[in-house]
Amino acid sequence: MRDPMQKALQSVIDVHVLIEDVFTGRNSDQSVAPLLASFTENFKMVTIGGQRIGLTEVTGLFSQNVGAKPSFLTVPFEVIPLFESSERCWVQYQERQENEGITTLRTSTVCIRVVDNQCYWEYLHETPVLNN
Repeated sequence: MRDPMQKALQSVIDVHVLIEDVFTGRNSDQSVAPLLASFTENFKMVTIGGQRIGLTEVTGLFSQNVGAKPSFLTVPFEVIPLFESSERCWVQYQERQENEGITTLRTSTVCIRVVDNQCYWEYLHETPVLNN
């Protein structure tokens, strides 16, 4: 069994594969349920626009947009551990998204609870990286 932080780091990659599959419609029938199961019941998020949302909004976002972005691509990189305590791992990563010729970059910080070798996202804060 891998240690919790290694599981959390891999979860960042795995969740983004599922997100891409859902938005593009590729393997969506096998991706929506595992994606939504990656978030805790009390999941909270701050979006790149500064909105505070929870699991209800995230569930709606993914459930209502299956296949809505056929050219969508998301690539997490520079995935680094920040802090580990008890069952919780804090991880920071950069994410590049591409859709219909528009590229955005963000830095995100996530708290992932690792229980019985499973990862559950509890909190996510996205910050846009602006091009100057």
